[in-house]
Amino acid sequence: MTEPKLPPAGVETTPQGPVVSINEAAARLGKDKRTLIKAIHSGELRGGAEPRPKRLRWYVYADELPPEPGGASTDAALRAQVISLQEANRLLIAAQQELLEADRSSQDSAEHHRAAARHYLDALAQFMTPGHLGDLAEV
Repeated sequence: MTEPKLPPAGVETTPQGPVVSINEAAARLGKDKRTLIKAIHSGELRGGAEPRPKRLRWYVYADELPPEPGGASTDAALRAQVISLQEANRLLIAAQQELLEADRSSQDSAEHHRAAARHYLDALAQFMTPGHLGDLAEV
């Protein structure tokens, strides 16, 4: 039986948590796997190489990588954005209805204009607040 190939000195050989293959990590980061191997060797990227008979099995810790496209967290974030935008649209429609009502009844027009202004402010707050409601779930 042949001796397993060993990684360079200082590179870990036993994963201590969830890992992905070097090929998957390279695809998710948009980099060449040789670049990632150099980054692991220099300590810039957490990962390692498991000894194997013919070649090393390089890996990268999953928490070093961005979430997978189309993953559950991405879907949840998109759903939260849609809900936030729907709420902003509802507020804009309510504000428009208040303005139309103000035109119909002159005696309460000042109150209808104030109500419309409040709805517009709420809608603007929805668009101007950084992030979206989905970010609150991550806190």
